[in-house]
Amino acid sequence: MPRPVVLALIASAALGGCARETPPTRVPYAYPAYAYGYAPAPGVVPDPRFAALDPRTAPAWVAGAPGPVSTPAPVASRPDVPTFASSEIPGGDACITELTRVGVAFQRLDDKRGVITPVEVTGKINGIRYQSGASSSMVADCRLVLALHRVAPVLASLGVTTIRFSGAYSYRMSRVGRLSLHAHGLAIDVHEVLFGATWQSVAGDYARGLSDGCASASPLLNQLACRLRATQLFRELLTPDYDADHANHLHLAIAPIELPKPEPSKPAAKPKPATARAAPPTPADDGEPYVIPDPPNQKAPKTRPKRKPRPTVPARHHAPTKVQPPAAS
Repeated sequence: MPRPVVLALIASAALGGCARETPPTRVPYAYPAYAYGYAPAPGVVPDPRFAALDPRTAPAWVAGAPGPVSTPAPVASRPDVPTFASSEIPGGDACITELTRVGVAFQRLDDKRGVITPVEVTGKINGIRYQSGASSSMVADCRLVLALHRVAPVLASLGVTTIRFSGAYSYRMSRVGRLSLHAHGLAIDVHEVLFGATWQSVAGDYARGLSDGCASASPLLNQLACRLRATQLFRELLTPDYDADHANHLHLAIAPIELPKPEPSKPAAKPKPATARAAPPTPADDGEPYVIPDPPNQKAPKTRPKRKPRPTVPARHHAPTKVQPPAAS
């Protein structure tokens, strides 16, 4: 067979085989994580410089390096309560008018040191009774009473009917050296709460360290504190979780309102010194001698003390001298 024919047959066979077979799919080489320096190779001591990129803690985008398993933090319950702003609670006569309108039984007091609008509550505040020892009255600023009236539905939703408190008004200093909000009648300390027919005390029934106090499984006092905090009405809401001083009560306080500062009064002019002695007033005719007092800072003139007269000594009596007559011549 001629050589050209043989070459033609070989070429046609090769072309026919390529047409019948499918070329294999090329799989790209997957480099291991240690090829990039993210993880140590098997049997190799890890470099301390890449300790942060260890396969156990490497980011998820590193091939072959699983990321750390993290459990999302539980979302705290958000209670369905209204929100308030303490700046919306009026003071002075406007607070008295509003407190009268909502039907709180109270008496306005004339003066209490540190309190702008002192009142004495003699009945319930929107259905909630407040007791301090054997007394059912409360002395506080009108704004605090009105704030308690607004959050009363939040308390009633947990079955609260009575609260035992202390220190609504107490003129004292705080630990930081300033006047406490109790001194302004704007704070109250809650010690015991009556939920329906069951009394619970903050000292014994409040659970410390709960991450979700508003959960339905939390103690009622924790739910109470959590709901009151959610209203955003109280500037200070301190629980036993705060410090040891609040281990037996809940401290609730609203922010004071800014009052206009009084204009500084002009200093009184100093009286000019009198050049002449003023005429004395007419003394009353009561039979007592009237003495004109000397003007201040005026020294009395010096006077020489009078000498005592010497005692008179009577002259000695001398017998008369006898005259001798002349002798006779």
